[in-house]
Amino acid sequence: MNSVKCLVVSSTFDYSSDIICYELERRGHSYLRINRDRFDKYEVRYVLAENKLEILINGQMYEITQEHLESIYFRAPVFLRTGKSYTLEEQLYRSQWSAFIRNLIIFDKARWLNHPVSIYQAENKLYQLKLANEHGLDVPITYAGNAIPQGIKLEKSYIVKSLDTALFYENGSEMFTYTNIINGHELVNSEIQYAPVIIQECLEKKTDIRVTIIGDRIFAVSILKNGLQIDGDWRQTTSDELNYVPVDLPKEVEQKILNLMNNLNLVFGGIDLAFVEGKYYFIEVNPTGEWGWLVSSTNLPIEKAIVDCLAGVELNE
Repeated sequence: MNSVKCLVVSSTFDYSSDIICYELERRGHSYLRINRDRFDKYEVRYVLAENKLEILINGQMYEITQEHLESIYFRAPVFLRTGKSYTLEEQLYRSQWSAFIRNLIIFDKARWLNHPVSIYQAENKLYQLKLANEHGLDVPITYAGNAIPQGIKLEKSYIVKSLDTALFYENGSEMFTYTNIINGHELVNSEIQYAPVIIQECLEKKTDIRVTIIGDRIFAVSILKNGLQIDGDWRQTTSDELNYVPVDLPKEVEQKILNLMNNLNLVFGGIDLAFVEGKYYFIEVNPTGEWGWLVSSTNLPIEKAIVDCLAGVELNE
């Protein structure tokens, strides 16, 4: 029987989890990785009286108990996606294993990165924008709903994006919505009554900044296209055109970010900022944001900071 000290909850193809597991192995830390797309290959048994979870994987039995489990790296908060047709078997698998993953909060003494309850709360965009504003971060003028805001100027540009990840399927094709820039005339003539959207002022001549936070460590990079600022959503730019340049944020901005993270009960987060005319505008925080590409492109020691956290190393050392 193998007692688990560190649990990694992920999926088979997840580069960020791969890096974490490699770093854990490099340090000689034992861990167990369970992948949400492989649960049907495991034998899983939970015993309530002992608050003990047993998992049989490839003939090896692993035991997870409150007494021995120290930390959980949680990379699998989203399980269900709407739009695609699934068989009854697939629907059963996805819904019930999703519930099982959520129920891992039974191990409430472990160090979570991040705790599922905090993740689900923080993923609400209006809530995080409200808190960011309360903590003194600059936030773009924002509206939300299925009605056109009063005072829209027809020739002015606006940002329109979904309240949640919008992933759809049609005729076997997958469709994903990005942040879009439209003018007021297009907005007034749009049919947004069918679903609520977020509408924000368009920040002109911005520099995108991705900030990765682990505990009290902050790693910030500016994102450029061939060395220049990017109009609109930088994720629509091909990767070979993007440049990531490490930057230092003002101490005041860093402290406001840390205060926000503390308020959201998040140990880890990927925050998007827009730098415009000396101001750092808060765009959003992703409590399970991707970061592996930053390690490979900038050599920032993000994975080391995460493993420090999982291992209980003081983050300010």
